[in-house]
Amino acid sequence: MGGWGAPPPKKSSTGKTLAIVAGCIAGAFILMSGIRELQGGHGAAPDPSAQQYRLTLPETIDGGAFRLGQDVSDRFDNSANADDAYARSLQSEAGFYDAKSGSGQLLYSGSYSDRQDPFYPKMGLLDGIEENDSMTVAIPRRDMDEQSSDGDQMACEVLTKADGGQKLTMAVCSWTDRYTQGAIVDNSPDSFGVTPEKYDLDTLAKRTARIRDEVRVPVED
Repeated sequence: MGGWGAPPPKKSSTGKTLAIVAGCIAGAFILMSGIRELQGGHGAAPDPSAQQYRLTLPETIDGGAFRLGQDVSDRFDNSANADDAYARSLQSEAGFYDAKSGSGQLLYSGSYSDRQDPFYPKMGLLDGIEENDSMTVAIPRRDMDEQSSDGDQMACEVLTKADGGQKLTMAVCSWTDRYTQGAIVDNSPDSFGVTPEKYDLDTLAKRTARIRDEVRVPVED
């Protein structure tokens, strides 16, 4: 791991912020299955020719610009409490990544299965985030079709969360394909105070597409 050096010291509020963000997104994973059941029905018919993928938790992402600082995968694994076979088959990967330079930070979280998602192409993870009572959608979900790859779907939105009299801005982009679903949350301190309307979702979508292509690995027969 030469060249990275020791990570910079964190401000005292960082730990609290990490807990807020991780709690919100982990809650979305838990809510996801229940929301899908309430929605009823199923998604697209299974595609036997679809490429199967799994997700990984690499040491670096975005071309080496971000380094894994904390593995929080265990906070997102709710498969043991799931009611249906597909939900029980899900495996989770999640981590906070710190920028190699500057104060940038991303939360990457994702789930995958060896079964095709019966609700594809519904964006279950974003549905779960929006159902979190502590979050408010500031900029509604926007399809990012230009960033899609191999039949997946991508969408982004900006949310806010009240915390101690302050309103934190949180931008998230999520993708879904027949075997995986993942999200990238901008957890950079500089982004928390940005007016939601001024947040650059296109840039986050492009970054999410790059990271998706790094963490998503084809499963060979």
